[in-house]
Amino acid sequence: MFYEKAEAAPIRSVQIVTLSSAAATVVVVLANGSVENATIELIEDDDDICVDAASTHLAAGLVGAALGSLTRVAPSGDPAVDRICSVALNELAKVGSGDLVYTGGASEVARAFDAVEVVRSVLHTLEQQFVVVSLVSDIVSRGMSVSIGGEHGIEPLAACSLVVSPVVIDGEHLGSVGILGPTRMNYPQALATVDVVSELLGHRIEEG
Repeated sequence: MFYEKAEAAPIRSVQIVTLSSAAATVVVVLANGSVENATIELIEDDDDICVDAASTHLAAGLVGAALGSLTRVAPSGDPAVDRICSVALNELAKVGSGDLVYTGGASEVARAFDAVEVVRSVLHTLEQQFVVVSLVSDIVSRGMSVSIGGEHGIEPLAACSLVVSPVVIDGEHLGSVGILGPTRMNYPQALATVDVVSELLGHRIEEG
């Protein structure tokens, strides 16, 4: 498998998504398949029309450019749109190497479920890296190793369980290793597997 640093990867798409009247998230999909995101603050006058216009203008100026080269986009002529774009660029500039998701064993996942529609829903969700990163980060931040069924809050994965183990080096959480499977999975075996793999991966990263 080949991958490149997120900051060197060309931008495939950019979108600003409103979260509330006071916040939005900027989602950047890179050509290497990784996803970067940053939360920005909105002011009272930033309605959905203004945010959508900023999203369109930002995408027009950034698609094809490398994430690490972000500095500014040409003025749009609308001060409100330009302000949102400027805030979005400033937050994206703070993003590090990004949360890269590497998945394998799709055929094993498919065989683990009986219903075709469940398989289709699960695999489709796994393609959405932003969702997967958010899910794993939330589970790890809550100090959990196992999330069963609806505990994780992702409706398309309600028939699944997720077993995770963080990869920690010198006290820093660098990533996580996880197994996604049906709720009837062998949990002791899954826990032992992710613990061993995360430990070995940590050692390899240290050696590198």
